[in-house]
Amino acid sequence: MLVLVACGSSKPPDAPKPDDRVKALETELQKTKDDLAKANAATDELRKAEADLKAKADEATALQAKLAEAVGQNGEVTTADGAVKLELVDQILFPTGEADLTPHGKEVLGKVGAALKEIGDKQIWVQGHTDDQPIMPRKPKPAPPEPKRAAGSKKPAKPEPPRKPDTNDAVLPFVTNWELSAARSLTVVHYLQDDAKIDPTRLAAVAFSQYRPVSRSRAKNRRIEIVLYPRAKIAPK
Repeated sequence: MLVLVACGSSKPPDAPKPDDRVKALETELQKTKDDLAKANAATDELRKAEADLKAKADEATALQAKLAEAVGQNGEVTTADGAVKLELVDQILFPTGEADLTPHGKEVLGKVGAALKEIGDKQIWVQGHTDDQPIMPRKPKPAPPEPKRAAGSKKPAKPEPPRKPDTNDAVLPFVTNWELSAARSLTVVHYLQDDAKIDPTRLAAVAFSQYRPVSRSRAKNRRIEIVLYPRAKIAPK
């Protein structure tokens, strides 16, 4: 015997209306356009940043070449971390243990100053460095003894010839390498301001004494570094 069982039928889900599909597609399309606009904006910013970096690199290269031409064989010019550094060995600028410029030192700084004056957007830090040899204090030269009187005579005896000066009797004007490095950096700053006519608001004198060596050679550690940074705008309050 065949038995028929009636089953309940399920109604298929309603298909989305054409208007709803159009709205969904429009929303998706707008989101895609927004994402594309953001991507284009990010690409433009990246290209702009790359162009700025290239411009700064080109500027640093040109500046380095200008300073290298000014200093010639008397120094070395390098670029690192966005700063341009001109390094001068102390013997080019100063006598040993002194902070007064030599004639040759003035000539070199004159050329460097002329190049720096054309670069108005850089801060100029003059940094003084020494080696690790301590400055030893020395005793002042004693006063010459009074001439002896001859026996039975009121006239003084013939004075003794003056002794030759001894360099060990000299009193050094600097107590430590801190004072020497500071005095030398200030001397260079004064020269750049007074003789090269560089705006003093761009200048700074810094002393490092013996505590930033760059070599095992003491001669290379005795140096003046002129470092150029982007100029900070200082507005009076």
